[in-house]
Amino acid sequence: MNFIKYLKDRISYFLIYFISIGLTIFIISLDLIIREEKLSTDNILYTLILSTILLIVFIVIDYSKKHGFYKGLNMALEENENSNEIFKLPKDNSIEHELFKKLLIKNYDSYENKLEKYRENYKDYTYFKSRWIHQMKTPVSVIKLMLENEEDRNIDETARRNYASMKEEIEKLSHGLEMALYTLRVNDFEQDFKVERVNILEVVRNIINESKNTFIMNSIYPKIDVKEDIEVKTDKKWIKFVIRQIISNSIKYSKVKESENKSVLVTVNTDAEKTILSIKDKGVGIPKQDLGKVFDPFFTGRNGRIYSESTGVGMYLAKTICNKLGHDISVKSEEGEWTEITIVFYKGRSLYDIV
Repeated sequence: MNFIKYLKDRISYFLIYFISIGLTIFIISLDLIIREEKLSTDNILYTLILSTILLIVFIVIDYSKKHGFYKGLNMALEENENSNEIFKLPKDNSIEHELFKKLLIKNYDSYENKLEKYRENYKDYTYFKSRWIHQMKTPVSVIKLMLENEEDRNIDETARRNYASMKEEIEKLSHGLEMALYTLRVNDFEQDFKVERVNILEVVRNIINESKNTFIMNSIYPKIDVKEDIEVKTDKKWIKFVIRQIISNSIKYSKVKESENKSVLVTVNTDAEKTILSIKDKGVGIPKQDLGKVFDPFFTGRNGRIYSESTGVGMYLAKTICNKLGHDISVKSEEGEWTEITIVFYKGRSLYDIV
């Protein structure tokens, strides 16, 4: 609190003080008039000047005592990331300030205790949920392998289609488990990432190869338009999840379109400053009014309501992960024609500065 604000805060006290002085002079003057005497102007001025000097001395002393306390409060407010500044407030002799400080310390201690309990509970929750997801992934993998073995046998076309449908549902289940696992991990991202040079083309090829059955079953043709291997600085595990989520969405919203020309095109371009990965599908597209909300949590949009497979979590996670990795992600679309999602890897940006 600066001196001007201090004066404004106490202006009512000053008014009462001068009114009291004025009333005192008035009463004394009235008494002297009754006695047929008169209070000289010099005495009135002397009284006012002396009172004003005493008031000024009091103001200077009081402000000097409280200035350090107010300065400490302002510093504590400005230090958003270091709430311990509140404990460094200078001592103030006023009772209200001491009580105020004790109350803050008491509330802070209570907050820290509750926060610690919440952290412990959340840690236990994430641990047991993570263990459960890993346990569920094993039987899912076993079922998938059994279906593949059955498919290799001499079976009729109807059974083959049924097995393919079952495999597709198993893929959805596996994808859902993976998304749940990454939803848990993203909160501890800073403790679970490794920066390295990653061959982005190799990552894309692996994801497409993992999803080849889904591509074939839905008559969607993946195309990669990359002239050479290109490396980017990122975390391989996290960026693989992001790209897999984008390609999964491309398949999801391409297969529902009635067209013989369904494809997913992957292109990578690079220059001195950045590398741009684009994934474009010829699916149903995104309505114009939904484009700005694609990365919002739990937003499914009109397509999600129509085709009922959207959770509104995947693209939100993709955006969150890209932000943490220091990459930009954006989406363009023309409803009924195509959707293109772009990830920009900046060459001069350090992940350690961002994270």
